[in-house]
Amino acid sequence: MLRLEDMELVAKDRLNAYTDPANHYAFRTYDRVPEGHGDTVLPEDILAANLLSLRLSWKEVTPLFADGTGPAQDLLARLNDALVELREAPAFEEHDDVAALEDTLTPLATANRATEKVKNWTAVTVSKVLHRHLPHTVPIIDSRVREFYGLPRTNVAGVRAALFEDIRNNEDWLSDLAAAYHRPDGQPLSLLRAADIIIWTP
Repeated sequence: MLRLEDMELVAKDRLNAYTDPANHYAFRTYDRVPEGHGDTVLPEDILAANLLSLRLSWKEVTPLFADGTGPAQDLLARLNDALVELREAPAFEEHDDVAALEDTLTPLATANRATEKVKNWTAVTVSKVLHRHLPHTVPIIDSRVREFYGLPRTNVAGVRAALFEDIRNNEDWLSDLAAAYHRPDGQPLSLLRAADIIIWTP
């Protein structure tokens, strides 16, 4: 099981590689929020998650926006709730402890539960759709992050807790490093996104 301190010596090189415009990583495409975006998840927001190695198609998008009521429409409502309720939330690492973090992230957990009845949607999908708009608050949960912390795919809360403790324990050097980078839309690079890039980049 690794921790961020094990990555400190390579962290800058990994961030440089991922944010380099000449490289074919998703930084210049995924890591920007369209100007004037409102309080609802749009179809293109879902498809943008494909920039982080998902393979979503119309089958995962159009049911959420169809008329009627059902699991897909409920999932979209829960995504929208999370988008609104977490927009002004404290940054991931600013919570006092894991319990306070989980309390804040209740809308995210609710959206994750709403995927259980919607085909091909998981907590991974939710994280990659919402992180783009909430990069300070919603962690990306995928196989690379789970493997880094040695946790099974069913333990999403455990991954969040491990990531929280890890960022808190390495906040001094990680903050200094992240401060040197900005997203393509001009916003600061969050510690949460910096940690994910350091963990994910080969």
